[in-house]
Amino acid sequence: MANSGSQITILDVARVAGVSRQTVTRALNGLPDISAATRERVIGVARQLNYRPNRAAQGLVRGRDVTIGFVVDDLSNPFYPELASALSRIASEHAWSVILSDLGDDQEKARARLESLTHRVDALVLTGCRTDTVGLLPDDAVRGRALGIPIIMLDGSAADRVDAFVEIDYQAGVRAALDHLTANGRHRIAMIDSSHIASSRRHAYREYLHEHDLPWTEGSEFRDDETHQGGVQAAAELIHGYPDADAVLVYNDVMAIGALKEFARSGVSVPDDIAVIGTDGLALGALVTPELTSLSIDKVELAQYAVELVDNILSGRAPGGTRESRSSGLTLVVRESA
Repeated sequence: MANSGSQITILDVARVAGVSRQTVTRALNGLPDISAATRERVIGVARQLNYRPNRAAQGLVRGRDVTIGFVVDDLSNPFYPELASALSRIASEHAWSVILSDLGDDQEKARARLESLTHRVDALVLTGCRTDTVGLLPDDAVRGRALGIPIIMLDGSAADRVDAFVEIDYQAGVRAALDHLTANGRHRIAMIDSSHIASSRRHAYREYLHEHDLPWTEGSEFRDDETHQGGVQAAAELIHGYPDADAVLVYNDVMAIGALKEFARSGVSVPDDIAVIGTDGLALGALVTPELTSLSIDKVELAQYAVELVDNILSGRAPGGTRESRSSGLTLVVRESA
């Protein structure tokens, strides 16, 4: 039995795994020059022994108190670098550091990255809906039971399996966007949505059209990947499938910019023939022609909430046995496209 009655150390992990202290360090910090089998064995032993690095000592060495692991599933989407920038700036005001991890599409590699990250940070902040990042963790690891670290979800799924979460009020945002469109005489409103999730945007869109007796059929909705090319393809389908549409609400700004490209290529004038509203409020939206109208998510507010929730949990100020939550709204930024 390793250090019965006392805190497990890195030397205990090394002894049980049959490797050197340096190998344990390399395995738990995701460093190269060790085999995948050795890394897996070390991580398994660390979990079995419930080993947690001495964060206080590491903080003294780094000159920082806390390290946040910020986990996304697609860093190529400009929304995530904007959010990561805000989180890094706000964390630095607390003398905290941030490690950014892009999980990607490969589930096994994503699981390994996430597993390694949990041994290097004091808290996990997860965002992105395309993959259920919480689902990549073992069932006994959620809500800190095995990890010993808080897990905070920003605008994601599986909120019941995390310690704290931030919800984005898409209902009110979508209503503001559609109010703007109808006030400007647009009544045949299509939607380009994600093909990966049943988005709350879609639910709010359908509800609004029903309440206002606006035309809707399944043919009013077009779904594709949450990418620029996905927006291009969905817009091409919209042009042929709903040629009378005079407006479209789009799942995110990256897809909306792809739609603008396809409309221009097909001779569909924006906003004369069709108005376009995206979601995210990316700075990139002001750099395209026509400039993109968008429901803007306040990335700074999201980052502030994330740091606040981490701080409350680590400091013991969070209510015991309950999940803290925050709610963030969207702001309609009107530009040239609608």
